Amino acid sequence: MILVIARGKEQVADYFSRTPPFPDGLNDESLDALVDSVTSLANRLEVVTVYQDNPRGLGHAVLTAREAVGDEPFALMLPDDHFIPRPLGSLVEAHVETGLASVLLRPVPQQMCARYGIAASRNLDATPLILSGMVEKPAAGTEPSNLAIMGRYVFPAAIMDLLENQPPGVGGEIQITDAMNKLAAREGMVGVVQESTYLDLGTWEGYVLANTYQGLQDPELAPRLKKLLAEHSDEG
Repeated sequence: MILVIARGKEQVADYFSRTPPFPDGLNDESLDALVDSVTSLANRLEVVTVYQDNPRGLGHAVLTAREAVGDEPFALMLPDDHFIPRPLGSLVEAHVETGLASVLLRPVPQQMCARYGIAASRNLDATPLILSGMVEKPAAGTEPSNLAIMGRYVFPAAIMDLLENQPPGVGGEIQITDAMNKLAAREGMVGVVQESTYLDLGTWEGYVLANTYQGLQDPELAPRLKKLLAEHSDEG
């Protein structure tokens, strides 16, 4: 697992440390279970940290991991996008079956298309769905579909060459979408459509809503959370 982080964000990598972050003897079974789950994960993974010293866009962040990735296909997971159920397995299957890059797509209302990268295909009814390209935040009425590109991808290592030679795009940043367009035009790209529950952790509002949603799925926490929400529903 390769973590691309900025300087000063080392606590993200520390979370996956094989050394438990808490001393023994706390007598807290729930906390012990959490520590054990992280330790178990760390024991099954080699965690590599790569620094992006300059915030030059998502494409540049991916490119900084080139040496760590090597010549193998890899999955790109944006941590502020969370999905239930988890879609990565379907993306890996699509890549293995076709040999093409695969990307997660989610239908969105037409009025929201301008907020996302939107997938384009010559045949939106085809299975598998082969993408011919994508449009970043299209103007209203120009969107090629209602399928938004979400934060899960599987790429061949060849995308690194495209990113290395990719000139800055929107905002002066190296945009992953520009490299994806070139890859889709050259080889094709598979779109995996999934109407999953989407939790956006990229804003404070989304972070609070995501934690509330997850809390409501917990059989022990849900009754207390529902009671608290009901008690304060009329405030303000």
